[in-house]
Amino acid sequence: MPLPGLDAFFAFPAAQRGPLLLEGIRASHRYHFERNAAYRRTVRARGVGSDVGHDDLPRLLRPAALTFKSYVETIGPFPQDDPRGFLAWLDDQLSIPLPEDRQGALRRRYATMEGLLAAAEHAYADLGLELVTSSGTSGIASVVARDATTVDLAVRSFFTGIQRSWGISRGAALVFVMPENTRVAMARSARIGTRQLDWAADTAVYYTMPFSATPDRIRLRAGRTYRPGPRGVVESRILHPLMAWADARLVAQKYVGVTLSRLRELTAAGRPLMLLGGLAQLHAVALESRVDLPAGSRVATGGGTKEQYPFTPDQIRADLVAAFGGAPVSDVYGMAEADWAAFECPRGNYHIPPWVYAVVTDDADRIVQAPVASGLLAFFDPVAGGDLIPPFFQTADRVTLVNGGAHYDPGLVCDCGYDSPHIAGRIQRVDLMEEAGCAAQI
Repeated sequence: MPLPGLDAFFAFPAAQRGPLLLEGIRASHRYHFERNAAYRRTVRARGVGSDVGHDDLPRLLRPAALTFKSYVETIGPFPQDDPRGFLAWLDDQLSIPLPEDRQGALRRRYATMEGLLAAAEHAYADLGLELVTSSGTSGIASVVARDATTVDLAVRSFFTGIQRSWGISRGAALVFVMPENTRVAMARSARIGTRQLDWAADTAVYYTMPFSATPDRIRLRAGRTYRPGPRGVVESRILHPLMAWADARLVAQKYVGVTLSRLRELTAAGRPLMLLGGLAQLHAVALESRVDLPAGSRVATGGGTKEQYPFTPDQIRADLVAAFGGAPVSDVYGMAEADWAAFECPRGNYHIPPWVYAVVTDDADRIVQAPVASGLLAFFDPVAGGDLIPPFFQTADRVTLVNGGAHYDPGLVCDCGYDSPHIAGRIQRVDLMEEAGCAAQI
């Protein structure tokens, strides 16, 4: 039986959602086990076959960031040097075949990772192939493939969230303190959604970052991974310092000015808006000038802060409230590897969409069986995950999850009234700190 659409899950009682999702997980596993070579190797090594029960769920989980960086193990950190090897890796990760006769359309080598990813998308354009990335601030970006269906599901998931959780809908202006052209997953979903959704025509959309955030530029800006040989010497001694200087002296000044101009223009027109960006970027805007945003507006943050940033998130949020006329400030939690995001409610909890089966695991990789559980967040997304990649992932985020998995206590439903599983309190990255978020880095 096919699973209902995203919106239908909001109407289902919690007791009905769990069994539906578990059946969807079993069906999704069977589909991907038959078609996905990388997934089949992993779960077979754990003693899993094509049919699974509830006790098998932990063995279906793969580490999110490591799965989508696994190309490094076979072809190294610079896939642009081995396009055919990259396509072989990608084909291994997908549950649909990539026609081999397209490989001839790719060059033997590309100067940049962006060039390779763009060429691969073009070669498989009939599949609607989209290659999005994590922020890649370690210099090694996760590469996540989506097709036309999963792009649509990711976009609808994001915009369903901002409508239902934050009341942002058609007619509101959207001001993104991020580049319009980027592969970073959250920003790309925002760009596609504002062009494709049915209310996009009534929504003014602005991007205020004045550069294109390619994987190569993000890698150089981070200054942690360089090409081998003389090229790497140029990157480390010339390009990275030059980029750091330009970002501090020119880029920040430019995006702060452009953002403030848009906010003042929209405020003068009395138009409600959503302002979304990383904490550090929004803080730079707030410290420059005050703008009392129109009623119905919201400030949205995402991606955390960089380790060296001298202000705490709580300090930044207080400054944002003061600078933008008391408009509510809310956070969003997401990752490149997920086709969903969790939006912060007025009670400070992050609500996971009701179509996602979320759990936490302990140090022995067992699912914690309790309505209030602390451990590493893991998720199964048989609805919005689509048919391209098995959507069962272990994150590196330590959380306290309420009403997750098969455990639901009506007495623990958030006071905001949203009864989906929610993350209470702080989200702590316990590994791969550099991959903590995209908005903080672009």
